[in-house]
Amino acid sequence: MFALLLLSWWYGRGWLWVNRQSVNYLKTIDEVFSVATLLKTLFAPWKQIQSATTFQNFIQSSIDNFISRFIGATVRLGMLLTALVLSLLVVFLGLIVAIIWPLIPLLLVALPVISIKMGGA
Repeated sequence: MFALLLLSWWYGRGWLWVNRQSVNYLKTIDEVFSVATLLKTLFAPWKQIQSATTFQNFIQSSIDNFISRFIGATVRLGMLLTALVLSLLVVFLGLIVAIIWPLIPLLLVALPVISIKMGGA
């Protein structure tokens, strides 16, 4: 009876649970890296550092503001790239687990049989 309940969970709710975990990891990556905010503020100045522009310092403040925006875009692009790599890793591992998941109970039967055949040869 226990084996039947275990197998019904494994091939039913268990499989759905494993797949939901991958989705939860993707949501966590999105929240941790704040992907939407990074995209909205991609070219915003780094740490909101901006020089006040007057007629006398127009060129200097323009250069300062450009550098601040360049640094901000560089850091944000790096964070977006990290989020993308982690997301792709989660999707890849999730697919591998989804493929292997139904085979794991079969291994519990197959490995002892293979072990006996290998030992007897």
